[in-house]
Amino acid sequence: MGRWLVFPLALALTLLAPAASTRAAEPRPVTAAIYGGGPLYAGGTAVMDDLRGSGFTAVVAWTLHLSAAGELNFNDQRIVTGGRYVGDPAWPARLAGLKRGGSVNRLTFSVGSAGVGDFHQLQALIQSGGIGPGSPLRRSFLALKQAIPAIDGFDLDDEDLLDPATTRAFSAMLGELGFGVSFCPYDQMDFWVDCLHDLEASAPGLVTGFNLQCYAGGAWNEPQAWISRIAKRMGDGFDAAGLVQPGLWSRHGDGCQDGDTPGQAAARFAAWRPQGIRGGFIWLYDDILHCRDQADPNGPWDAGSYARAITGGLGEVGAAR
Repeated sequence: MGRWLVFPLALALTLLAPAASTRAAEPRPVTAAIYGGGPLYAGGTAVMDDLRGSGFTAVVAWTLHLSAAGELNFNDQRIVTGGRYVGDPAWPARLAGLKRGGSVNRLTFSVGSAGVGDFHQLQALIQSGGIGPGSPLRRSFLALKQAIPAIDGFDLDDEDLLDPATTRAFSAMLGELGFGVSFCPYDQMDFWVDCLHDLEASAPGLVTGFNLQCYAGGAWNEPQAWISRIAKRMGDGFDAAGLVQPGLWSRHGDGCQDGDTPGQAAARFAAWRPQGIRGGFIWLYDDILHCRDQADPNGPWDAGSYARAITGGLGEVGAAR
């Protein structure tokens, strides 16, 4: 950990004196987010129409990968190279349309995943070129911003490197480009909470949420444990509960027997509601498309039903079936 060349901005971020945050709780509507992979790129306007009318308020495009040269791939599709957007020319317009005339008001791109090494690439790019103007890393994300202005932020899914200096520097660069940053942890609570603490001291409000994985490797997670740790680290007045957004996996797998139905998800979100949670997410839209036609007497397994599982479970509208 921490094996990288310190440059002025990262050094400044590292040495900033910690400051108690006073990001207080404010009444706000329930946030219902969904992660989606390949269909967001290849599914055309039908996918955008489905999501726009689903009731989900946020979409997380999963996921960006980085090359050693700082090029960006959306899954297996090269979208940025040499500081230029080279993806599907029609994609930016489709993504912009996702946020018009429907429920979706936020678009985030995920970075990384399990077993992919993207944060090692980030670390190497920062070591070699930094994050300043003209650096390969900054040029790639600036190109993405210019090509797809509908992007509001980036969701960091580091499951292999977990180097605080890399996370702080990358987040600082994204903030300078006008983006928000969310975290997508499934373990390593102290790492993520310490990164929040350091970034809140230097850039209050940059970190917009913890998308807490409560499935697969994170199935043991209880949001209250994360809320308590954040509150203890950040001090009085910080809205820890409002920052934590637990996520569940939709029905998936062979025969669609794994994961939660909308009704099961609604019950789990309802159980979390007393903790002060005001948002949650569903993983994964690709699986919803695969399983939505399964016969279930309790109701459909479509995107709208999963959105209502979150909003209904957390108390905004009637419970999902």
